[in-house]
Amino acid sequence: MSVVVNIKHKKETKIGYKFLVARANFENLYVGIQDEAFCIDEYKGDEDIRGLYFVLFSKEKFHRGFGFKVDEDYNIELVLNYPCTKRDVLIFYKFINDYCINFDITTFTEEGEEHSLEDIPKLQDEKIEFNKKLVRDELKSGLTIFGAIYPITLDDDFILGIRYLEPDKALNAFANYLDKLQHPLYYFAKPLLYESNKRDKYIAKYALTKDVPSIFPTSTYLPFGYDAKFKDNILSWQVVVVEILKSKKQEFQIHTEMSYDEFCKVINLSKCPKFDKKHMLVTVNDGVLLKIAKYNVKKAQEKMIEWLCDYRELGQAPVQIKFTKDFVTDDGIKCYIFKYKKTLFSKWWLGIVSDSGTFSEFKEYNPETEINAALEIINLLKSFWQREAEKLEKKESNK
Repeated sequence: MSVVVNIKHKKETKIGYKFLVARANFENLYVGIQDEAFCIDEYKGDEDIRGLYFVLFSKEKFHRGFGFKVDEDYNIELVLNYPCTKRDVLIFYKFINDYCINFDITTFTEEGEEHSLEDIPKLQDEKIEFNKKLVRDELKSGLTIFGAIYPITLDDDFILGIRYLEPDKALNAFANYLDKLQHPLYYFAKPLLYESNKRDKYIAKYALTKDVPSIFPTSTYLPFGYDAKFKDNILSWQVVVVEILKSKKQEFQIHTEMSYDEFCKVINLSKCPKFDKKHMLVTVNDGVLLKIAKYNVKKAQEKMIEWLCDYRELGQAPVQIKFTKDFVTDDGIKCYIFKYKKTLFSKWWLGIVSDSGTFSEFKEYNPETEINAALEIINLLKSFWQREAEKLEKKESNK
């Protein structure tokens, strides 16, 4: 539900982005544009903003705000979405009043009915009274409210807390709830979609930045604004943890990438602070990165042992195996180095687990040359996969 107001200029008036920002500042409002996940973002487009939908909201309290749109003839449309707070209603009608006075406009249209500026006090009182009852009696747990900053899914505790309040107190509680969740300005973790090597199939990745508190989903889903065609065509969900390099502005270092399920298991997602019905607050700090690193080493060691057990390789599990170090090659390949023994009294041999594969040449391990030895194996594996790809390409071309 929403209320739509249209304001028509007496003559063509080219309303652009600079004017919108100036008008928002005059009203003590922030202005932004929503992304595909309905999170607020800074507008970085052209001065001509016709056809774009902006959100304006109070600088003091972060509730829902209201929508602003300029049509092809530079007339404007304002949208107040329900349920909303008392402050949302007041800033909505104040903006209408001040805008009309600025352009010497005496009337506006609300839901197809013409009104004068003198009607505004009555209209805003009606909206406030309606939302008091709407918030108390109609809101349900699990409903997603598109706040000014990001979506919020109402949780059970909030709904139970307002159900038996007086209508005006319920509306105040709703306003406080929205502001409390949005004012810290957390990062809303939304999936980034990448094409896979299979046609019309995608890999979804959540990118989390080290030490940045993030609103993270308790289960994977596509936000409402995404194209529905992606929903059933996602092959896997991943989590990528990055760190902004202090020495180089806006350059990132990837710490790790793992499946969504593995990430949730390692950080014990259910023990993280709750944000709303569908999300927890996750902060990847040094302690979390250490847990992830230990988990990745454990998984890599399991892969190394599995490879060694193959009858075509060592043919058995090593009697001893130890992780020595990991590194990333210049072209971004992650590699874990292990040393292992076939028998208790044999020498240590070197093996690797990498993005290019798992392998050992059954050569003696030397701590002084282990990285160079690992790089030689990686190059060997890369050559092997390149030849395999060429064979496949040749086979496909001959069909």
